[in-house]
Amino acid sequence: MDAITNAKKRSTLYTEEKIANARANIHKFDWAKKLRDDAVAKADEFLAAGYDNLWRSVPPQTLPRSYAVNQQAGSPVTGNKIDAFGNYPYSADPLTTPWKIKDPSSGFLFPANDFGAYYESGLDVNGIFRPELADRSLLVNRLYPDKGPDWCVDDGYGWTDEKGNRFTFIAHYIHWFVWYGLGNKGLIENAMTSFRDAYVFTGETKYAIAGTILLDRIADIYPSLDIAAFDGSVYLNSHGGTGQGKAIGCLWEQWVIDNLIMSYDAFYPAMDDPEIVGYLSAQASRFQLPNPKTSGAAIRRNIEDGIVRQAYEGVKKAQIFSINGRIASVLAKAAVVLDSLPETKEWLDFAFRAGGLEVGPCRITGGNLLPRLVNTVDRDGFPPSAGAGYNRLWLEQHQDIADVLEAYDKYPTANLYRNVKFRKMYGQYRLIMIGAYTPQIGDSGSTGKPGFALKLTDMLKAFERFGDPVYAQTAYLLNDSRLEGIRGDVFSADPEVLTEKVRSVITQYGPLRLGSVNLTGYGFAALRDGQETGGQALRELWMYYGRTSGHGHRDALNVGMHAFGIDLAPDLGYPEYTGANPNRVEWVSNTVSHNTVVVDKSKQCEQWVGIPRHFDDSDRVKLIDVEAPGVYPQTERYRRTTVYIKTDRLHSYVVDFFRVKGGSDHHFSFHGAGETVSTEGLALISQPIGTYAGPHVAFGEKERDQPGGAGYKGSGFHYLRRVERDVNPPSAFSVEWEIQDTWKVLPEVADIRLRLTMLSDADEVALADGEPPRNKPGNPKRLKYLIVRRTGELLDSQFVSVLEAYDSSRFIRSVSRATLKVGGKPFTGTRAAAVRVELGSGRTDYIVNSLDPDTTYIIDDKYAFKGFFGVISEESGIPAYGYMHDGTMLGDMIGTERGALTGTVVDFTKELGTENHIIVELDQSYTETACLTGSYLYIETDGERNGSYRIERVEERQGNRIVFGIGDVTPVRGFADPEDFTKGFVYDIREGAACRIPLAFETVLEKSE
Repeated sequence: MDAITNAKKRSTLYTEEKIANARANIHKFDWAKKLRDDAVAKADEFLAAGYDNLWRSVPPQTLPRSYAVNQQAGSPVTGNKIDAFGNYPYSADPLTTPWKIKDPSSGFLFPANDFGAYYESGLDVNGIFRPELADRSLLVNRLYPDKGPDWCVDDGYGWTDEKGNRFTFIAHYIHWFVWYGLGNKGLIENAMTSFRDAYVFTGETKYAIAGTILLDRIADIYPSLDIAAFDGSVYLNSHGGTGQGKAIGCLWEQWVIDNLIMSYDAFYPAMDDPEIVGYLSAQASRFQLPNPKTSGAAIRRNIEDGIVRQAYEGVKKAQIFSINGRIASVLAKAAVVLDSLPETKEWLDFAFRAGGLEVGPCRITGGNLLPRLVNTVDRDGFPPSAGAGYNRLWLEQHQDIADVLEAYDKYPTANLYRNVKFRKMYGQYRLIMIGAYTPQIGDSGSTGKPGFALKLTDMLKAFERFGDPVYAQTAYLLNDSRLEGIRGDVFSADPEVLTEKVRSVITQYGPLRLGSVNLTGYGFAALRDGQETGGQALRELWMYYGRTSGHGHRDALNVGMHAFGIDLAPDLGYPEYTGANPNRVEWVSNTVSHNTVVVDKSKQCEQWVGIPRHFDDSDRVKLIDVEAPGVYPQTERYRRTTVYIKTDRLHSYVVDFFRVKGGSDHHFSFHGAGETVSTEGLALISQPIGTYAGPHVAFGEKERDQPGGAGYKGSGFHYLRRVERDVNPPSAFSVEWEIQDTWKVLPEVADIRLRLTMLSDADEVALADGEPPRNKPGNPKRLKYLIVRRTGELLDSQFVSVLEAYDSSRFIRSVSRATLKVGGKPFTGTRAAAVRVELGSGRTDYIVNSLDPDTTYIIDDKYAFKGFFGVISEESGIPAYGYMHDGTMLGDMIGTERGALTGTVVDFTKELGTENHIIVELDQSYTETACLTGSYLYIETDGERNGSYRIERVEERQGNRIVFGIGDVTPVRGFADPEDFTKGFVYDIREGAACRIPLAFETVLEKSE
């Protein structure tokens, strides 16, 4: 017989240099020593079980796997239900009580029979369990005889109770406590990881021996694994509806095989060890295995064929699949670990090329890595998932690929760290609010809970790769300013240098202080004020106008607020259950549960991103103006203009103009972080029964004409209960929330209030309770919702409101509508409005907004205004401050020839790069180009995406032709043909497109305190 050879000739992930670095660091640093000690302790626990136990612990294809025991019935003893992912927190210890799971609600162990004895009785000559060989007389209840001999007895395929409920105890055990490693005792996931780390950190061969024995046995079994062979309605796996997977569902299989591939690379140098060869060759002979395993090469070949090559085959068959690019990571790791041409190049080419899932039969046509990065990640670096947590996962998965390929010498053209869209994915720090929160946009987080959808290691990696100080500042914030966890990777040559670099950045630049930002690709704007990092002076308002599909919610033009250290108007966050669960699709992800407007009692349609029209960040006035034309086809206007105005060091207030034209029913929805409210100006009458959908509509009872599940497009009003209504409301009223410190973030009890004053005519005003997801520990039980309704044919609404947040005492004395006149006659339309805000300090602010910038309005018979937006502040009745955006006249304070610059796009950067520019030919001469830095360039587009770019610098000017630098924000939308990269790109903008740059003006006539 010819000698068996293997392809791999070296370790490519765990190189000699990296291992030497790790072992040196363990001698120098306590944190590195702890990594070693933890790995060794865990590995020793598995090692003590013996080689035979490890070898026998790998279950074959003949036993099914399932992530749930029973989703509907819950615990067979107590009926306790599972969580949103189909999990119930059963526990197990495969080393001490194999084949048993423990029900936390009752303390019972399942199954009640001795499955281990039954399993051993069914092993064939190859050591594979065969149900037809097993002794069924062993299938008897040994643990709880008082419940009868058949109670909770599982033969590997589940137990059915008298009601017909199937409980799959053993399948659940194999899924979580053998293959997928729930907790710290999962045999394959945890044993393999601990053996690998212990060997790498210590060099002790005993760990490589045990790990290789386990890995080799997995290689015997793994090629035959296929969850599609079992009834998917009984044995539940995460497969995205494909029914495919190997050890477990295809969406999670990636993590199983990833761990195995890495372990092969780590153990590779030790596989010629005589103890390994002796044990495995004896097992091969005893169990009549086809590979004799009489040499290290034969063992390596078994693992390469049975695991590493299975990655490519499994991906092509959709047995390993992901919608987020993870399959490319698996292929990249497998290709680099195999390290053998032409296979390595073939796998990497497959990973990068366009492709996706095809059905009938299921197969993957390409890893789609480059098209996903270039076509799907927006110019701000955000993937399509909306929620920050899911977007972070995208970064981690692509970062894994980037790290593997960065220094790989046989495929040098695939360094993702040079790809601008990948680099931008590290920019999620821009979502941080008041130094403590990430907004719960889409399916993310708990209701109002502080925390970051960022990882310290990601920010450190970005700082090391790109050198931008903001990443070091973010790492400093994430580490709670202690620098205790700021260190390099254990495999880095000089990990202590990173800590010193971070310290140096903080010394030079100070802690993280984010300014206002408008992420026009993602669809998120934050208006930030206050100077104290993490202090009570920080306050921020945000608006979301991005993705409303997938893990996004139907929440275009949703707003939120943070101040006094707390989330004042939180999104509901992650739903109770994923998929088409009614509470999710009808309430949590529906439009009405967000701070926006519902049209015609229906949820918004899907959109990618809205169209920003104005944004500014001056010291006193901060402005965002966006429209979302696609979310309601029956509307010709769906636009929100929101401004944040500073009053003093601790306070700012919000003036909000929400205009909707079209449809016949408009519901303005807003909620604060509390269930206790007081009102002013309303005469509310309680509705004794029912919901906001009507007194005879029960809670959770959807409209009869609406389909269930994902097809639901209704109002969601049936999730609002304990309703109070005023059917004849005044044109001005206030609702004030007592803000609950649900998450106990404040150092002491505070009387924080959020007050909304509505200054618009309405047909009805209601208050009702909306419930956040109830199975998220710590969530508030309910929040009070304000619903302002207007009805009528061809309805044209202008909801004007003022929001003020304060602690203990108000800083605003009064809020009212200011009059507008045009040509000496009162103006009563919806395209313009003015508000008067009188402060306790004696200052009076006039705020005016108009969609007709060529019309001259007279405000309160005092001030002429012509433009889009303006603010006038009086001190003791005397004008003291003026601000105008995109306008030409503001009283006697500001007058200018033009409120905006217009022009045409001449050229722009056509390739993916980190330095981009747009060349514009202005329609008029303009010499003060230096003041345009920080302004926004708004370009007409084809409507698929907006064309809004921040001007980072003015690079060059020749006459009316100006070169604007837009930094690392690329105009590239994606590949023109994802199947053929040589055909170039498509862009969000085009030559010849019209563009405009709104101008802002500010004047101080007299110092205002």
